[in-house]
Amino acid sequence: MVQRYLTKIQIANERLYWLGKGSTKEAAFTAPFTGLLPSIAAASGVYKVGLGKSETSMAATAISASGVVTVSSTATLRDGDVVSITAVTGTSKDTTNGGSGVDVQGQSYFIQVISSTTFKLVRNYNEVNTRKAATFSGTSTAATVSYINASNVLGVLTGIYAQLDPADRSQEDFNLQIPLHVGYAYAQAQADKAVNVLNAFTDPKKMDYLGVPLQLMNHWQANTILGARSSNLFLGVDLLGDASELSTVYMKPYTNDNVVRMKARMKAAVNFKFANELFYLGA
Repeated sequence: MVQRYLTKIQIANERLYWLGKGSTKEAAFTAPFTGLLPSIAAASGVYKVGLGKSETSMAATAISASGVVTVSSTATLRDGDVVSITAVTGTSKDTTNGGSGVDVQGQSYFIQVISSTTFKLVRNYNEVNTRKAATFSGTSTAATVSYINASNVLGVLTGIYAQLDPADRSQEDFNLQIPLHVGYAYAQAQADKAVNVLNAFTDPKKMDYLGVPLQLMNHWQANTILGARSSNLFLGVDLLGDASELSTVYMKPYTNDNVVRMKARMKAAVNFKFANELFYLGA
């Protein structure tokens, strides 16, 4: 039980530091916390690019109440791809966690291709640790679907490489931080390109693009890539302060409920120093 909760706390901390309070589902937080990626996305001076090109984006003409999305063609999509939904017109809500749900706008999903023009939103990318199947209410008549998968990942990385500042790219501590699904897509693309190469689909693939290391991030924002020097990103924690504590209480002697309550208090902050040395790609 202790190991299980320790794992959940580790995941919660990583999501909290990188993605902020709103994207951390493993625990409930009282104080506001923006997170490093949202701060970078909102900062002036950061070199930002989107996925609005035809190779990485498509228009949806409908989202049904069961999460079926209609597009002009699913030829470039595969089962298991992760898509990000933006520019939603309609009332589509994600009710995976019950209640009235949250807007589908800005959410990302694993998909299952149904036909040549439709695919289903199977699981919210931010709920991957709970294994919950996505549920929905309401419908929408338009949306933008953005994605990085095996069909376009080489083009995405090529475009990123061309836009990186050589002064930053040449530094030893510079790398591109990518979500796991982009790493899987890159490995698949390498295997697909390796014509007549023995063991192309069985050998492990190096996470490196033209000499730039690709750092796989376990709990990361979907379809997002960050280029940064590690010396430009900061995490501070006050482990010795009086506000830092972790307590657990077995509730059965008090309420007869066979559950354990856990509460942690801590001080932490994340930040970056030089915005103009950061590269940010997002949906």
